[in-house]
Amino acid sequence: MFLAAFLLLMLGCADRLSRSLTSPDALDTVDQSAPFLKVHMRDGSLYVLSDWTVSESEAVVTGTGTRYGVDRLVIGTGAFSVAVADVAIFETNVLRPSPSIAALTVITGISVAITVACITNPKACFGSCPTFYVTDGEQDLLQAEGFSASIAPSLEATDIDHLYRAAPRGREVTVQMLNEAYETHVVRRVDLLAVPRLGDRRVFQDLDGGFWYVTPPVAPTVCQASEGDCRDVLAAFDGHERRSLADSTDLALREAIELTFERTSDSPALVLASRQSLLPTYLLYQAFGYLGSTVAHWLALLERSDAASLEAVRGVVATLGGIDVLVQGSDGGWELVATISETGPLAADVKIVRLPPGEGPVMVRLEMAMGAWRIDWVALASVQEAAEPLRITPSEVRIGERSTQEALEKLLNDEQTLVAFPGDRHTILYRLPRDAENYELFLETRGYYLEWMREEWLAEENHLYAAGMFLDPAGTLKRLAPEFKRVEAQLDSAFWRSKYAH
Repeated sequence: MFLAAFLLLMLGCADRLSRSLTSPDALDTVDQSAPFLKVHMRDGSLYVLSDWTVSESEAVVTGTGTRYGVDRLVIGTGAFSVAVADVAIFETNVLRPSPSIAALTVITGISVAITVACITNPKACFGSCPTFYVTDGEQDLLQAEGFSASIAPSLEATDIDHLYRAAPRGREVTVQMLNEAYETHVVRRVDLLAVPRLGDRRVFQDLDGGFWYVTPPVAPTVCQASEGDCRDVLAAFDGHERRSLADSTDLALREAIELTFERTSDSPALVLASRQSLLPTYLLYQAFGYLGSTVAHWLALLERSDAASLEAVRGVVATLGGIDVLVQGSDGGWELVATISETGPLAADVKIVRLPPGEGPVMVRLEMAMGAWRIDWVALASVQEAAEPLRITPSEVRIGERSTQEALEKLLNDEQTLVAFPGDRHTILYRLPRDAENYELFLETRGYYLEWMREEWLAEENHLYAAGMFLDPAGTLKRLAPEFKRVEAQLDSAFWRSKYAH
C-alpha cells in the first residue's frame, strides 16, 4: 500500500517547496502569506492548518485543518486554537529570508556557499543528530551521538551510548551537547546511566539493552582481514580504526575479518567498538536528492505508514546491512549469532555480543559491506553478573556561562522538548553520589531531528531513481557504486570541514 502511494507521489508531485522552520520565539517572523502552516507540538503531535492566523498579543495560533498524533494518525479535524507556549517549531512552505532573523529561522534549501567543501561535494555536507563531548581526562572528546536514525518526529527514539573513555574527576560530570550541523534537533532527554565498577571489572551493554559486568577484555591471537594481520589496529579503543574501501561495482559486496581468541570461560562475549562510515549517510543524502522537491511530502507519508511499509522504505540500508557476527561451530561451519547495526558515522559505540559456550579456541568471523564500517576495537571478555544502572538526571544546564532553568526543566520533563538550532551548545552538568572515576558511564538520549534539504541536491531530482531505491535496492547499490567511488576518497575530509560549528 505504501509503495503504491509512494510511486503515485513520485510521479504526480512536481511542485517545488521551500520549507521554513521557525522557533516560537520568532513568532512575528512567520510568513502569514503561506497557504499552510505545520505546527509541531512539544508533545510530538502535529497540526496542519489552512486559513490560519497568528495573534501575537494572545500568543495563540488559530486555523482550520487536521491534527495528527505522535504516530501521525489523524486524531481530529476542524477549527483549532493552539497556544504558542506548547509549540516546538512552526513550519511553512514559503521562504522568507531576512538577515535580522537569521539566527532564529532555519530554512530548508539553504545555500551552503560558506563552505567550499559542500559546494565541491554536496553529499559530504556535514549533517548529524546532537553530538556529545565528555572529557577523557585531558580534553573534551566526542564520545556519543544521539538518536542517529530519528530523522522525523514519528521516528523519535531512545539511544544509549557507552562513554567508555570518559574520565571525569570528582563527583561532577560535564557533558557538552552541540548542534554542529545544519539540522534542527528536538531533544527530550539526556540522562546519565551510572554503574559502580567492581575491582578490575568493567560494565558493557549487550544488543538487547542489558548491562553486564565482564572480566578484562583480551585481544585476539589471530586477526586476519583482506589487508593481512589486523591485530595491532584493533588492539585498543583508541581512535585508530580499521577501515576499507567500497567495491567499485556493488556497494553491497561484503568482506570478512576472521578472529581467534583463547577461550577463558563458558560465558564468552565479543567486545566490539564500531561506527558506520559515510556510505550510509551518502545514500540517505542521495535519496533526498532524488526526491528533490517532494521530500516534505515523502516524509509526511512516511510518518503515517505502518511498520511493514517502514521496513520497505529501509530497503537500501537493509541491503547494505550491518556487521554480522558469526561463530565457528564444531562442524567447521559458521553460525550467525547477531548483527550490529548501530546507526551513525560520528562516534564509535561499544557493545558486547554474547557468544555460545563451547570448547577450544573461540573462532569469530565479522562480515560487513566493504567500506561501510569503521572498527576501532575487538576483544573477548567473560560475562559475569548483571548490572543495574543508576539513572542520573541533569542538575544544571548552561548556555555559555549562563545557567538556564528553562532548558533544565525541559530535560527533566518528558512532556517537553529542548530545541537546538545550528551552532547551539548546551553544557549539561550531572552530580554522581560519589567519585565519578569509580563509575561506568552511559549516556541515554531521546529525541529526533529535522533533516535539511540542501539546495545543491535539487539538481539531481529523479523520481524513477528514487522509486528504484525502494523497489530495487540491490540494483541501486550497484548503479551508485561507480559514482560513490569517484568521491569516496574526499568524503571524510569534506564532511568534517563543512560543520556548521567547530
